Amino acid sequence: MTAQAPPETAGSVELLAPNTNSRVRVDQLQCESQGPAPDGARDRCLAVVSADARDVSRIRRLAKEFLTGLKVSPAALDDALLIISELVTNAVLHALPPAALRVRCIQQHGLRIEVTDGGPRPNPPPKTGQHEEHGRGMLIVAAMAVRYGTINYAGGSTCWAELNP
Repeated sequence: MTAQAPPETAGSVELLAPNTNSRVRVDQLQCESQGPAPDGARDRCLAVVSADARDVSRIRRLAKEFLTGLKVSPAALDDALLIISELVTNAVLHALPPAALRVRCIQQHGLRIEVTDGGPRPNPPPKTGQHEEHGRGMLIVAAMAVRYGTINYAGGSTCWAELNP
């Protein structure tokens, strides 16, 4: 499987190919983060590549399994899953594919969530009205994250958010 995700730390990474249920284990993935370099990043992360919006619930389940295995607190787990849902949904609905999610531990049990996509679609969606129920994903991320941001580069962008334990 070939995916254009931002490289990051070497270490154990779990990958899920789009539209399949089979995990592919990659023991040494050389990569670098697109966001500010977090100090103390641990060597376990989850990396998932998505093709479309139908993958969001499956990605959320995989992230929950991964974070539960890391013994993340229930509050941090809920916050992380909401941020993951918002960032992945934004990427698959408003950007060119593929959308690649990366979740990893940083700084004494904190979490870093990164979603990389292929850049904006040629025809952006219309602005959201004040009373509509969608269009507030980044406001939710901003309210829940300790730090967050977007890095634009040739061929795509990465939205990232960090949570404390």
